[in-house]
Amino acid sequence: MESFALRDRPSSARRRSRPVVVQHSAGLPGANGPLTAVQRVLASPLAERYEFVRMHQSAGNGGVDVTLLRGWVRLLRRTRPDVVHVRGLQNEGFHGVLAARLAGCPRILVTVHGTVRDLRQVGRGWRRRLLAQGAEPATLRMASHVATVCEYAAGRDFLRPYAAKFVGVVPNGVPVPPDPAAARDRVRGELCLRPDDVVMIAVARLTWDKGYGVLADALRRLPAAGGRRVLLVAGDGPDRAGIAAALAGAGGTEVRMLGNRLDVPELLSAADVFVFPTLHENLSNALLEAMAYRLPVVASAVGGNVEVLRSGGGRLVPAGDPDALAVALTGLLADAAERDHLGQLARKVVIESYSLEEMLRALDGVYERMLRR
Repeated sequence: MESFALRDRPSSARRRSRPVVVQHSAGLPGANGPLTAVQRVLASPLAERYEFVRMHQSAGNGGVDVTLLRGWVRLLRRTRPDVVHVRGLQNEGFHGVLAARLAGCPRILVTVHGTVRDLRQVGRGWRRRLLAQGAEPATLRMASHVATVCEYAAGRDFLRPYAAKFVGVVPNGVPVPPDPAAARDRVRGELCLRPDDVVMIAVARLTWDKGYGVLADALRRLPAAGGRRVLLVAGDGPDRAGIAAALAGAGGTEVRMLGNRLDVPELLSAADVFVFPTLHENLSNALLEAMAYRLPVVASAVGGNVEVLRSGGGRLVPAGDPDALAVALTGLLADAAERDHLGQLARKVVIESYSLEEMLRALDGVYERMLRR
């Protein structure tokens, strides 16, 4: 059921002292990258510079939700924000932008996290066409400003007609733990992992688009290991049953389906390798979090994965290629020294380019440019 919330409605005096920014989001905690970004922004030092108002819906829309629109329009007219920041292009983003337009908001920023054009599970029927040719272009047309989360997204063809609205790349950013291994022994003990187990972890929504079928095929190609090899899978989604069945028969690797988790950072501390065989991607929070936890990465060479790993921290393999994925995993699983080397590089990449502080700095810059206009 959709929900919306107003947080700390500002008085007129407080509006004069700080710009009011509406933070739009959708989805459930722990299963949505844009929502995670919103939560981090709300809890950040930027809350001292801006008066944040939350506009959230817990579930997606199958069509135009008039009740949701009316509620959001009322909220926006009461609040009179200086900026409405909408995340996403699909149906949820369309509702956010439309509500802002109907409420007469002057500045509407849309951050592009992905596009239905890339989703394979949606198919090629009327729903895909409706989103790709209707809702997404309408969302971009109604926006006054557009940003992306990575350089790859900024260069997409479908964004070229809106180049005059583009205000820059605001990359996802993640907290960098001071000691990535602080909880390792405890969490491994809770998961009944032995000290000599080599542990892979995958954190992504359970859809075939995330490459789980490729991962299952790759695991069957791994050579026999001297010790126990474990794969942790954190996440949930519409293809859970099929993915679980595919991974269950994946050679000599023990697979544990952990479901949607709110303790992903602790799970990362217990792992040795992060595997991310997604078939398409912009910029994954899960990938960045794994690298911040000093995990070497094996990821498909798509979208933002390429720009994140171009300075080191892991291995890139062609998307949809289980043989290449198996070769890359085999080398890392057998070489603890190489895992440590790549993990150190991965953490360095995040500290320098994808920390939470870097995201907040970029976002603050975009808000300032919008407000000056």
